[in-house]
Amino acid sequence: MDKKEQVAEEAINYIAQGNVVGLGSGTTASQFIKALGKSSLRSKIVGVATSISSDRLAREVGIKTVDIDSVDWIDVTVDGADEVDKDLNILKGGGGQLTREKKVRNKSKSYIVIISDDKLVGRIMDRFPLPVEVLPFGQKTTMKELEAIGMTCQLRGGFITDNGNLVCDCKPLEKFDLQELDQRIKSITGVVETGLFLGGKKKILVSNGEMVTVLG
Repeated sequence: MDKKEQVAEEAINYIAQGNVVGLGSGTTASQFIKALGKSSLRSKIVGVATSISSDRLAREVGIKTVDIDSVDWIDVTVDGADEVDKDLNILKGGGGQLTREKKVRNKSKSYIVIISDDKLVGRIMDRFPLPVEVLPFGQKTTMKELEAIGMTCQLRGGFITDNGNLVCDCKPLEKFDLQELDQRIKSITGVVETGLFLGGKKKILVSNGEMVTVLG
């Protein structure tokens, strides 16, 4: 079985009738939305989407979606990830919707991350850069300030987030404590959010194509 389909279907077991469900973005999260749309729970839950594309897909498969501000909490969010390390630190934002994804995660009682086993790494950012959402205003100044704290920084060309902002793909020139790095980046005026999803209770569902392992 396809790894993404397998782990997406496994995540349905974490959804209950009456839940408000956070709907992640990206290819694996899209598989979850499709699987949820085919399940008997489709008409018994409501979704809060993390992107315009996820909201559109949810509606196409028959899932009612609501605005995040219309609910007091989200029971469970299911989302994908670009990388997960041995300490369960998560790197997200390859699809550029990191701020909305983090906003939905932070309002969730339960957070489920679904990945294929190739997303497991020794340390996040070893393979992929760190996405940083920045305001268009003063973007070059913001990038220089990111470089000044020890980051390489490349603007993601031709891409605008659903919030109307830009994404810079960054790499630290030396190894930092991840919490410290996250705070240093977010202290820069013009930075909206980072793709570092650190801390918090979570379960990581990992598919190898034959079985799904649960971490956390």
